[in-house]
Amino acid sequence: MFIPIWGNISYPPCKRGQGDFLWGQGELKTETVEEGGKSPLTPLLQRGGLVGLFLEYALGFLALSLWLVGVSAEELLVDHLDPLPYDEKMSLKQVVDATFENYPQGSVIAALKDESQALSQRTESLIAGYPMIYLQYIDDRYFSNQGIMQIQTGYQIPIWMWGQRSASRAVAEEAEKSANLFAFALKHEVAGLVRETLWNLKVMENRHGLAQQVYDVSNQLFATVKRRVELGDLARSDELMAESDLLDKKSQLTLAEAEVMHARKAYMNLTRLDKAPQQFEEKRSVTAEIQERHPAIAAADAFVERAQADVEFTRLSKQGNQPTILIGTQQEKFTRGGTINNEANLVLQIPIGGEAWNAPYVAQANIALNHKIADRATLMRKLERALHEAEHNLEVDRATLDIANQRKEIAETHLRMSLLAFESGEIQLIDYLKIQANSQAAIRDAMERAILVKRDTAFYNQVVGVVP
Repeated sequence: MFIPIWGNISYPPCKRGQGDFLWGQGELKTETVEEGGKSPLTPLLQRGGLVGLFLEYALGFLALSLWLVGVSAEELLVDHLDPLPYDEKMSLKQVVDATFENYPQGSVIAALKDESQALSQRTESLIAGYPMIYLQYIDDRYFSNQGIMQIQTGYQIPIWMWGQRSASRAVAEEAEKSANLFAFALKHEVAGLVRETLWNLKVMENRHGLAQQVYDVSNQLFATVKRRVELGDLARSDELMAESDLLDKKSQLTLAEAEVMHARKAYMNLTRLDKAPQQFEEKRSVTAEIQERHPAIAAADAFVERAQADVEFTRLSKQGNQPTILIGTQQEKFTRGGTINNEANLVLQIPIGGEAWNAPYVAQANIALNHKIADRATLMRKLERALHEAEHNLEVDRATLDIANQRKEIAETHLRMSLLAFESGEIQLIDYLKIQANSQAAIRDAMERAILVKRDTAFYNQVVGVVP
């Protein structure tokens, strides 16, 4: 029974707040004036430090903006690289076709087609079984010993029963049909695996890109805090806090990098390709229900029809007890020294009755048929449930994307306000990091939701039976 493998695939959840991304941090300096003392802002102004701070922050924000439009560089923290270049000319259909050609279950398709050819050869045969040579020798030497002798020779040919050859032809035709539809259903399954692998790679690369930007900004913040500690503007505890935050971001970047390599390897392992398509987004299919032409349903229907043909052929075959025609000669002598008579011999054998002995075989074939019918009904229920989930997931992610974009705008505004507050000394570093952690969760959620909506569209097409 064919069951689409995509029905059992679990996808990585999108969890809000993973990564604790620092967004928009630059090298920040604040100064406080102690009572009766000299403002620590003076030496910074003399060395152009304040201008440098804003320039560094602006450069950091510019680098982040460039990444958001697709500019990124691959620098690994772990010496393990699985390179996977992107090809702008490669399409999703090409990837699916290449993967299908190398898919292990292709041998099953070949075996099914070989079976259909063998069944066709049986149907085209003029005889209905194994022919036999008949030899018989009779004499009375050890009994009456009167010189009686009889020799019979012949060629026995099994012939088709009435309607049996038509039933055999139906089995062959249904076998060929089911083999072809199984091949298309298997290609649909491969398309689901390719879709899942590509979109998982897309999500992992997006998370890695964000983690890289967060690490860069955190590194800039640590350098800024360290210099301010040396100038006496911040306490040593702030430097330790910034360093701890930097190490945490580095750890998250390392893990994100590993997930990208795993996703790349999964893609290459599945497709046996060393490059991936640059664009593989899909438009949502207009199909709104599971139709009979769905690849998996069509294959299941073909297997049911094949099983029905097997039942009819088994009913007519009677366990292989075929009618036979024997054509031969007979030589006989009735007295010792007498003349040998040569005769022609024609024998027709037709099995009659015996349905009770054939009934168990018909029942076994009928059991197999009902298994196929039940499997088909179960598959339809699974697909209907999967369609509902695909529709619901797409609707939910579209709705949450709008909410996430609103949260992203609020988070960016809050970040700018908290940055000014931190620069003016109104809030402490720990408070600024907390604000950024919450804001970055909102920003990450918005960016990932945009990808998930596109992924949900591809999964919806998969459920309704679209093959690229």
